[in-house]
Amino acid sequence: MDLFVTCAKGLEPLLAEELESLGYSSSPGFRGVNLKDVSMDAIYRINYQSRIATRVLLHLHHFQCYDSKSLYNAALKIDWQSYVPMGKTIAIDSNVSHPKLRNSLFAAQVLKDAICDQLKEKMGERPNVNIKNPDIQLNLYIYENRGVISFDTSGDSLGKRGYRHESVEAPMQENLAAALLTIARYRGTDILCDPCCGSGTLLIEAALIASKTAPGYLRTKWGFQSLPEYDEAKWLDVKNQIDAMRVDLPKNCIFGSDINKQAVHAATVNLRSSGFHRSIDIIQSDVSELNPKVPPTLVITNPPYGVRLEGIDHLCHLYREIGHFMKRKMATEPKPTKGFVLTGSPLLAKEVGLHVSKRHIIFNGGIEARLLEFDIYKCSED
Repeated sequence: MDLFVTCAKGLEPLLAEELESLGYSSSPGFRGVNLKDVSMDAIYRINYQSRIATRVLLHLHHFQCYDSKSLYNAALKIDWQSYVPMGKTIAIDSNVSHPKLRNSLFAAQVLKDAICDQLKEKMGERPNVNIKNPDIQLNLYIYENRGVISFDTSGDSLGKRGYRHESVEAPMQENLAAALLTIARYRGTDILCDPCCGSGTLLIEAALIASKTAPGYLRTKWGFQSLPEYDEAKWLDVKNQIDAMRVDLPKNCIFGSDINKQAVHAATVNLRSSGFHRSIDIIQSDVSELNPKVPPTLVITNPPYGVRLEGIDHLCHLYREIGHFMKRKMATEPKPTKGFVLTGSPLLAKEVGLHVSKRHIIFNGGIEARLLEFDIYKCSED
């Protein structure tokens, strides 16, 4: 089997490194990586264990695409009866750039027609389309004259872990939060603090890493369960092997705060649904008044940018206080510690008031942001 494991733009190298750590070699692609000649075991493990991936696509057919007719004929070469049992619903996600295919929606319609026509002839029944909650999720990708039709073995996005029951405006995606923690080289040994925690995504993703809990732990439905090759006993064996590596999360190693009461409530609800509410403390506090019980060795946060939320002028004070917090409240011995601030505003980045050691380009919700990395040394009070 050949797979294409997708991710957010710019995270391809991180995803390749993660898959390498799981034992799978990959080659780079656009918004994802390619894997060749893998087994169902790889499909189970990558879906369940990848913190950065968005979807795991199983290639069904590569073809030369010249127009809508060649797309239709290519689709007919797949035995859809094996992948779409009678009574199951389908949905097609498409990404198409082709001069003779008007848009991605039109191309998806051509693929759907081919599937329905074949199944109508073989089974006497056409499958229904269910965009919101399909039984079978398919993927169509066409660039210039090359196309590939894939089966989405993830089903729902892997970024939807299952713990987010409450949210705030402009929340961070779970797999993006995991990517930031990967860049920060978080392994669960740091004392981590997020002083602008929002709905708690960074805190919960850190807890998943520290406790060696698979990001798919709370999910019950997977696209691969509809594959003809699916073996429930083997899937449960893989899942149980991975779950057996979990460890307890110690107290006072992860904590956060937010000045917004609604955000603190959302984070508290999400912590409870994730199962980490007894080990992670969240309080309502302004950054300037935050006094942690244990000095953090890692601060990582995603404050508002001033793009979709408050204006930039109102956020200068917040960014200054984040800088002061890192200088005055972080542990700095026996070696320098690390701070990370994600922002989409170059003006606000300067307000932190610390020397930036590295800038990592991150695409967050269509915004080209920067994850600013700071080395925090011991300093005296101003």
